[in-house]
Amino acid sequence: MAQGEKGPRQEGMSAKKRTLSGYKACRRCKLVVPEDAKQCPNCGSEEFVHKWRGMIAVIDPAKSCIAKRLGIEKPGIYALELLEE
Repeated sequence: MAQGEKGPRQEGMSAKKRTLSGYKACRRCKLVVPEDAKQCPNCGSEEFVHKWRGMIAVIDPAKSCIAKRLGIEKPGIYALELLEE
């Protein structure tokens, strides 16, 4: 790599952690849902956070040791950490 060139991991990245724009996470079960969702389809909660970090896609919770450890019982995409707003 030539001096001054950015590597593939540096391209477009900043030191600041980012969340996936256009989505929010349920405060109760951490399911990631579109920004326009009024109610969580997983647990029925109407409380969401817009700042969250990390995510896990769970396809078969019964076969996933990580889903079991995190207490996830339904398939979906979940936030790993909710940030205070």
